[in-house]
Formats: sequence, C-alpha cells, structure tokens
Amino acid sequence: MLRSWIVLGAGFLTAASACAADRPPEPVRDLSLTPAQIERMDIKIHAVTTTTEQSAALLPGTVIPALKARIVAAAPFGGTITQVQVLPGQSVKKGDQLATVSSRELIEAASALAQAEAELQSAEAMAHRRRFLADKNIQSPMLAEESEAQVNKVKAVITQHKRMLELAGTASTTAGTYTIQAPAAGRIVETSVLPGDKVDAMAPAVTSDTNDELWVEAQLPVHLVSRVAPGDRVQISNGPEGKVISVGGTLDKLTRSAKLVASIPADSGLLAGQMVTLSVMQKAETGSLSVPSSAIARINNVESVFLRSKTGFTLVPVEVAGRSQVSATVLGAIPAGAEIAASGIPQLEQMLGVE
Repeated sequence: MLRSWIVLGAGFLTAASACAADRPPEPVRDLSLTPAQIERMDIKIHAVTTTTEQSAALLPGTVIPALKARIVAAAPFGGTITQVQVLPGQSVKKGDQLATVSSRELIEAASALAQAEAELQSAEAMAHRRRFLADKNIQSPMLAEESEAQVNKVKAVITQHKRMLELAGTASTTAGTYTIQAPAAGRIVETSVLPGDKVDAMAPAVTSDTNDELWVEAQLPVHLVSRVAPGDRVQISNGPEGKVISVGGTLDKLTRSAKLVASIPADSGLLAGQMVTLSVMQKAETGSLSVPSSAIARINNVESVFLRSKTGFTLVPVEVAGRSQVSATVLGAIPAGAEIAASGIPQLEQMLGVE
C-alpha cells in the first residue's frame, strides 16, 4: 500500500514537472544598467504625461476634394470642341470662357426658336380676331378661348427654346458656335475634352473647385462604427488636425466597413489623391497616460513598458487604450512624471532573456 502511494506521488511530481517545463519562464522584471550603459545602448528616456484623449482608431485614408466645392461646366448642346481656353490649375472668374463648341444642335435650336416666334405672331392674330368676333356675338366664345390657349402654348415653347439657348451663353445665334462658360469663380481641376473631341449634350466638359477645402475619406471597421461620431477630432500623421463630418450607416459589401469622411483645413499642404494616415481622437478614461508608441513592448502576450528605476529599468505591465503612430494612451501602475525607455526596446528584451 505504501509503495502504491509512493508511485502515485512520483507520477504527480512528474506531471507537475512536465507542466512547468511547458510553461514559459517568467521574465525578470528588473534590469540593472548604469547611465553609461544606457547611453552606449542609445536608449532614449521619455517622461510619462497625463492625457485626456486617446486614439480610437488608426486608419489609412485618401485626400479628396470637398464634394460641395466641386462643380462641372457641361456642354448644353452636342457638337465638336473647336478650342479649349483653360488648363488645370488656372483660376477663373464666373462667366470666363472655358471651351468653344461648334454645334448643329444649336443651329436647330435657334431655328426652332425662330419658327416658334413666327407661330406666335400667327396665333396671336388668330386669337385677337376670334375674340373680336366673339365679343360681337358673331362667333362662339369657345373658339376664342381655344385660340388664346394656343397662344399660351406657343409662348411656353418659346420660353423653353430661349432657356436652352441661354445655357449656351447667348439668347440666340445663327453661327452655330457657342462657348462653355465658368458657372462660378474657382480653380480648374480637370478638362474632360480636347480640341476635335465630340461632345454629347449635357456632357461634362470642365471641372473646377470653388474653394480649396479638402476632405479625407477612410474605411471604418465595423466594431468602431458605433464609437465614432461626427465632430470627433482627427489627427493626420505629420499633418494637420481635422474633424469627422460623416460616418456611413451601411457597410461595404467587399471591405465590410463603413465610409468615414473628415474635413481638414484648406492650407494643409495636402493634395487631392494623396494617401495619409489619420487617428480618430476621443476622450480618454480618467487616469490615462500618454507614452511614445515605441515604448510599448509585448512580452509573453502582455503589453508593458520599461520604467526607469534607480538601478536601471523595471518591466511594468500596462493596458493600451489607444495608439497612434506617434503616441499611445495607457493605463497602469505608473506615476505621472515617471520616466520610461522610448527606444532600445529590443535590446532590453534580450537582456530579460525573452524571445
């Protein structure tokens, strides 16, 4: 019986030894380093500061023009482009000439206007005669009313033709050539036509921006859609600040993310089409601390920082609440004003003996 208990106890010890062998060794938390060694290893020391905000998301984005500032000058009549008067980047005033079009449709519209004006004279004469006869009780008043209705119909057709011709920048023309004019003052972004090109009626010809406002478009992961709202501040990496103006309410079928749009200042120095990285900033939990992103070390699946001590450094675990390319917001047993290692983290990890 005693022998059985001994064998059983030996088995438990063997199993415990095997579990201990499988378990990774706990890293040493204290490192002794002299100031000379710290300098030789080029370890930068950074002071921990308190913070009231944190990065809720770090997203790649694309700079786009503000949609409300972009306008298109269209060709009101189909035809052939004979001349383009502007180039991308040029500034224009409202009414400036953008492109010249030779158009058979314009000739037809002018002819239709002239025909309608002639029909109006005939219809007015007929209506006047029938009204006179109706007033003399010679003819039925109904015939006079029909003639007067025909006059109104022809007038409506004339108004339509005149409005179409006004789109071409002129009330009437017989030359069959018109000029596309700038609908507002701004800066030319793109010319969609070249001399010799065929252009359809109402097709875009020249695109311009009425101001220099820019937006940034990014894809917001589904788990962050409910956490980000219009008005949240955004920070462009190595760039300006902005604010969220729109968060999409539906997910893209391919990316399974929602569209986020943020506005940035016009004098940001960024260009439409440029790729950027933006951080969505939000209010941080009370007691949050700001540290450099480079100071965060992940050891045995635990995020930590190397806290400066009298003899060197001490490994202290932290909870990362938010992170950008430059800084991270953490919670942990670190006093405000304490100093941590902001560089040389791989060397310190090697000294701890962790992989």
